[in-house]
Amino acid sequence: MSSEMKSFENLLDEIKKIVDTLETGKLPLDESIEKFERGASLIKECYLNLESVKKKISLIVEKNDGTFDLEDFSNEEQ
Repeated sequence: MSSEMKSFENLLDEIKKIVDTLETGKLPLDESIEKFERGASLIKECYLNLESVKKKISLIVEKNDGTFDLEDFSNEEQ
C-alpha cells in the first residue's frame, strides 16, 4: 500500500462521518452535494482497496500427500 493510500479503516471512518453529517439535514444543498460526492469517491477507493487485498489472499490447502500448497482465494470452489 502506498503512503498516499489511506487505510481501509480510515476510509470507513471518514465515510461514516460524512453519512452522519448528511443525516442531520442541516447542510445547505451545495455542501450536501459536495459531501455526497466525497463519500462516493471514498467508497470507490474502499472498493479498489478491497480488490487489491483480495488478489493477495491465498489459501493454504493440504494436498493428498500431506504437504501444503498455496492457492489463490479466487480459485476456491464454492
